[in-house]
Amino acid sequence: MLWTDDVTPYKKRKVRILNGAHTMMVLAAHLAGLETVKEAMDDELVFSFMKQGIFEEIVPTLDLPRAELEQFANDVIERFKNPFIKHYLLNIALNSVSKYKVRVLPSVLQYIKEKGSEPKCLVFSLAALIAFYRTDASNDDAEIMEFMKTASATDILKRSDYWGEDLSFLLPSIEAHLEAIEKNGIRKTMEKVVD
Repeated sequence: MLWTDDVTPYKKRKVRILNGAHTMMVLAAHLAGLETVKEAMDDELVFSFMKQGIFEEIVPTLDLPRAELEQFANDVIERFKNPFIKHYLLNIALNSVSKYKVRVLPSVLQYIKEKGSEPKCLVFSLAALIAFYRTDASNDDAEIMEFMKTASATDILKRSDYWGEDLSFLLPSIEAHLEAIEKNGIRKTMEKVVD
């Protein structure tokens, strides 16, 4: 139990690490042919992708002590690996646009602000989101699904009503990822992202 006068950094930690890890990982994992969070944790590539996103891209953008954040992240990973929980990726994928905006995008923007470069895994996860919405598996507001299915990356990233701001500055990376996903598949493309 933790006593504190301000729960804000702890709420942020939970949303960015636990929820953010789910959101950044599930769509790529689904496109890679996996069905559950446990399967994703057992998949070496997807697990490496998620760990890199958490420890190298999300944790550095948070204000709490690094050791405390890493302990929380490790606890989250253990929870995801729990063999008794069958958490389906498509259930987590529900309303992914709004989830990405709240759970992942703040880490992307903070990382860029602090490091002056794009967080590779978190940006790739946005490309995976776009690729996922081009399939029949997405489940969101009907207008969002209809738009995302056929819209160009340019038009999607410009939707400040989706993202809270125009994300056109990410276009070169997103287009390169989408082209690679289409040409080589999600796994080969993810391999290039994971260090």
